[in-house]
Amino acid sequence: MSDDNVLYDSPTEFLHEVAEKSGHCVAQSVIPLEDGSYVCACSCDRWEVVAPSRQEGLRLARAHTGSAP
Repeated sequence: MSDDNVLYDSPTEFLHEVAEKSGHCVAQSVIPLEDGSYVCACSCDRWEVVAPSRQEGLRLARAHTGSAP
């Protein structure tokens, strides 16, 4: 989609966009682990950390992309 609004993208369109922009900070993930921590990663393939909480993982992802308040 050309308007760059993720709210209008289907999951398939979003994944295609992430694949097309490999190496760029297009998408971040915060995924729970069995021990209660969260693995956080970015589509740029240069950032992956483990956070103690979901909230901290989101904060770290925002800091990584420069979108932290």
